[in-house]
Amino acid sequence: MSYSSQTKEELCRFEPDSVCCLLAELSGIVSAAGSVIFRGGGEKRLSVETENSAVARRAFRLLREVFDVQPELVTLHRARLGGRNAYRVELAGEDASFVLEGCGIELSQRRGVPREITVRKCCRMAFLRGVFLACGSVTDPEKEYHLEFALEDEAFAAAVQRLIARFDLSAHTIMRRQTTILYLKGQSEITDMLSILGAQTARFAMEDAYIRKELRNNANRAVNCDSANVQRAVTAASRQTQAIERVLAAMGEESLPPALLQTARMRMAYPEVSLEELGRLLDPPVGKSGVNHRLRRLEAMAQEIEEEEAGHGADGTSAS
Repeated sequence: MSYSSQTKEELCRFEPDSVCCLLAELSGIVSAAGSVIFRGGGEKRLSVETENSAVARRAFRLLREVFDVQPELVTLHRARLGGRNAYRVELAGEDASFVLEGCGIELSQRRGVPREITVRKCCRMAFLRGVFLACGSVTDPEKEYHLEFALEDEAFAAAVQRLIARFDLSAHTIMRRQTTILYLKGQSEITDMLSILGAQTARFAMEDAYIRKELRNNANRAVNCDSANVQRAVTAASRQTQAIERVLAAMGEESLPPALLQTARMRMAYPEVSLEELGRLLDPPVGKSGVNHRLRRLEAMAQEIEEEEAGHGADGTSAS
């Protein structure tokens, strides 16, 4: 089961503390996924369609508990869903009108967030939970952080966006095949939204995934940093040994002060060790900065020798 489906399964087990929150959640489901068909004689038929069986059962139960009506639950077999089932919860006649009115949905007006049903904060949270159950999804946090609501009604999407903003969260919109996508990006905002919806287990799973990612990233950064440091040390040691070879070839060991000669010999004998380790091999031991100073003197001497040789070649004094 996907992370998104697990989140919806959890939300379908959520038990609000009051009937008003049950009504608000049902209103969110009907507002986002409900459609009304007028049949002969002006009869209304309300249907809520979903591809998630847990959401269908949730809508069915809420209709019975909140409005004491007897909806019909129909299983649909559709080839376009890759052979997967879809589910439709239906009501007809006076029951449909009763539910629409109770959910604060007026067909003659642009669909929005019913104010009378979302007065309390807990009810606003419940309404968002219903909208998410009806048309929401959330990506597996091991892959990326993305939560969205796919809404066919642009005006309703704008109303839901304003409702989300009341929780200090910023939802953005894009159009995808004539559907308004209301989405949140970023681990922090999505975990806050999951908490608002009531999906605490999903929130903890996302936070755990975030911590694991950070640990992996920190470990990778540490490895990369160590590798870079090793490479820099190898390059520096190679440069130092080449400088020492040039100095010894041009001047001989007897020309070097004892401290520089000892350091030069140790570097040639142990080209792979760090400056700190090299300093401990000297007698008496020398600190890292002292070893670095001596090696820089040897490199400077090699540079001077190279410049002198280049100068002799340029003015022809070394030509035979």
